[in-house]
Amino acid sequence: MYGPERLIQDLQMLGYEAKLVAVNDNSKFAIILNYEIQLGQFAGRIIELGIPAPANFPISAGSSIHVKASPQLYEKQSIPNVRNVTDSVLGSEWLYWSKNFGWVGERTARRLMSQINEVFKNA
Repeated sequence: MYGPERLIQDLQMLGYEAKLVAVNDNSKFAIILNYEIQLGQFAGRIIELGIPAPANFPISAGSSIHVKASPQLYEKQSIPNVRNVTDSVLGSEWLYWSKNFGWVGERTARRLMSQINEVFKNA
Protein backbone atom coordinates (compact mmCIF):
# COMPACT_ATOMS: atom_id res chain seq x y z
CA MET A 1 0.00 0.00 0.00
CA TYR A 2 1.19 3.50 -0.88
CA GLY A 3 -0.01 7.04 -0.33
CA PRO A 4 -1.75 9.09 2.34
CA GLU A 5 -3.55 6.11 3.86
CA ARG A 6 -0.21 4.35 4.29
CA LEU A 7 1.25 7.37 6.08
CA ILE A 8 -1.75 7.57 8.43
CA GLN A 9 -1.58 3.83 9.15
CA ASP A 10 2.16 3.97 9.81
CA LEU A 11 1.83 6.97 12.13
CA GLN A 12 -0.95 5.26 14.07
CA MET A 13 1.19 2.15 14.40
CA LEU A 14 3.86 4.39 15.95
CA GLY A 15 1.29 5.51 18.53
CA TYR A 16 0.30 8.89 17.11
CA GLU A 17 -3.29 10.09 16.93
CA ALA A 18 -3.34 10.87 13.22
CA LYS A 19 -6.09 11.76 10.77
CA LEU A 20 -6.19 12.52 7.06
CA VAL A 21 -7.19 16.01 5.86
CA ALA A 22 -7.59 17.25 2.28
CA VAL A 23 -7.32 20.94 1.41
CA ASN A 24 -8.78 23.01 -1.42
CA ASP A 25 -6.05 22.22 -3.93
CA ASN A 26 -6.54 18.45 -3.31
CA SER A 27 -3.36 18.21 -1.31
CA LYS A 28 -3.57 15.71 1.53
CA PHE A 29 -2.04 15.96 4.97
CA ALA A 30 -1.56 13.68 7.92
CA ILE A 31 -2.52 15.69 10.99
CA ILE A 32 -1.08 14.49 14.27
CA LEU A 33 -3.23 15.68 17.16
CA ASN A 34 -1.70 16.41 20.56
CA TYR A 35 1.85 16.02 19.30
CA GLU A 36 4.35 16.65 22.09
CA ILE A 37 7.61 18.17 20.92
CA GLN A 38 10.41 16.06 22.39
CA LEU A 39 13.56 18.08 21.69
CA GLY A 40 14.90 21.61 21.57
CA GLN A 41 13.66 24.88 22.95
CA PHE A 42 10.01 23.90 22.42
CA ALA A 43 10.26 20.54 24.22
CA GLY A 44 7.10 19.76 26.13
CA ARG A 45 4.85 21.95 23.98
CA ILE A 46 1.73 20.25 22.65
CA ILE A 47 0.85 21.17 19.06
CA GLU A 48 -1.00 19.90 16.04
CA LEU A 49 1.49 18.77 13.42
CA GLY A 50 0.63 18.65 9.72
CA ILE A 51 2.70 16.46 7.43
CA PRO A 52 2.20 16.45 3.64
CA ALA A 53 0.92 13.04 2.52
CA PRO A 54 2.07 12.44 -1.06
CA ALA A 55 0.25 9.97 -3.29
CA ASN A 56 3.34 7.74 -3.44
CA PHE A 57 4.40 7.72 0.23
CA PRO A 58 6.81 6.12 1.25
CA ILE A 59 8.58 6.45 -2.10
CA SER A 60 8.65 10.19 -1.45
CA ALA A 61 7.98 12.49 1.48
CA GLY A 62 6.70 16.05 1.65
CA SER A 63 9.05 18.99 1.95
CA SER A 64 7.62 20.75 4.97
CA ILE A 65 5.80 20.57 8.24
CA HIS A 66 2.79 22.63 9.24
CA VAL A 67 2.39 23.75 12.84
CA LYS A 68 -0.71 24.79 14.76
CA ALA A 69 0.14 26.05 18.23
CA SER A 70 -1.18 28.66 20.61
CA PRO A 71 0.84 30.73 20.87
CA GLN A 72 2.71 29.88 17.69
CA LEU A 73 6.28 28.65 18.07
CA TYR A 74 7.56 31.19 15.54
CA GLU A 75 5.94 34.11 13.77
CA LYS A 76 6.12 34.25 10.00
CA GLN A 77 9.70 34.96 9.01
CA SER A 78 12.24 34.16 6.37
CA ILE A 79 15.88 34.02 7.41
CA PRO A 80 18.02 32.59 4.56
CA ASN A 81 19.72 29.30 5.49
CA VAL A 82 18.09 29.39 8.95
CA ARG A 83 14.30 29.15 8.70
CA ASN A 84 11.39 29.90 6.42
CA VAL A 85 8.01 30.11 8.18
CA THR A 86 5.06 31.28 6.10
CA ASP A 87 1.30 30.92 5.67
CA SER A 88 -0.04 27.38 5.44
CA VAL A 89 -2.65 25.96 3.08
CA LEU A 90 -4.19 24.34 6.18
CA GLY A 91 -5.65 27.67 7.33
CA SER A 92 -4.93 30.85 9.21
CA GLU A 93 -4.14 29.08 12.51
CA TRP A 94 -1.36 27.08 10.85
CA LEU A 95 2.17 28.00 9.76
CA TYR A 96 4.26 26.26 7.10
CA TRP A 97 7.85 25.44 8.03
CA SER A 98 9.95 24.79 4.96
CA LYS A 99 12.18 21.73 5.22
CA ASN A 100 13.40 19.25 2.63
CA PHE A 101 13.20 15.72 4.02
CA GLY A 102 15.58 13.46 2.16
CA TRP A 103 15.35 9.72 2.11
CA VAL A 104 18.70 8.35 3.14
CA GLY A 105 18.36 4.79 4.31
CA GLU A 106 14.93 3.53 5.29
CA ARG A 107 11.82 5.12 3.80
CA THR A 108 9.41 4.89 6.69
CA ALA A 109 7.17 7.05 8.87
CA ARG A 110 9.58 6.30 11.72
CA ARG A 111 12.45 7.85 9.72
CA LEU A 112 10.29 10.83 8.76
CA MET A 113 9.37 11.45 12.41
CA SER A 114 13.05 11.23 13.33
CA GLN A 115 13.79 13.98 10.80
CA ILE A 116 10.90 16.07 12.16
CA ASN A 117 12.33 15.66 15.68
CA GLU A 118 15.62 17.04 14.33
CA VAL A 119 13.77 20.09 12.98
CA PHE A 120 12.41 20.84 16.45
CA LYS A 121 15.76 20.05 18.08
CA ASN A 122 17.45 22.66 15.90
CA ALA A 123 14.59 25.19 15.85
